[in-house]
Amino acid sequence: MTSDVADLYPNETIARRIVVTGDVNGGYYRSCVTNEAKRFRSLKGTMSPPDDSNGAEIYVEGKRKSIKSFIRWCRRGDVGLSQSIKVEQVVEEFPTGMYDDFYVDTGRGELTKG
Repeated sequence: MTSDVADLYPNETIARRIVVTGDVNGGYYRSCVTNEAKRFRSLKGTMSPPDDSNGAEIYVEGKRKSIKSFIRWCRRGDVGLSQSIKVEQVVEEFPTGMYDDFYVDTGRGELTKG
């Protein structure tokens, strides 16, 4: 879908997988992602658990205009506390409807609801 056509459907439900690297494994960044995705933009989805790669995947579903602004926020790269984040890739996905909220995988066998 071209940008012009996409702008005609700002409320269309879409999904994106955002691959980020940097200081993504700390609780502060994960809390910021939750706030931005769920509280400020009403997005649903999940964030992968912390690991040794300094990378994470964020899967979001919601209105096109909300996801576009969330991706812009992710690309800012500076979330505070001297943390540096880089968006490596944004992948178009089909919305699954599997999520009823935004969840963060803590890596301890539990999902934290935002």
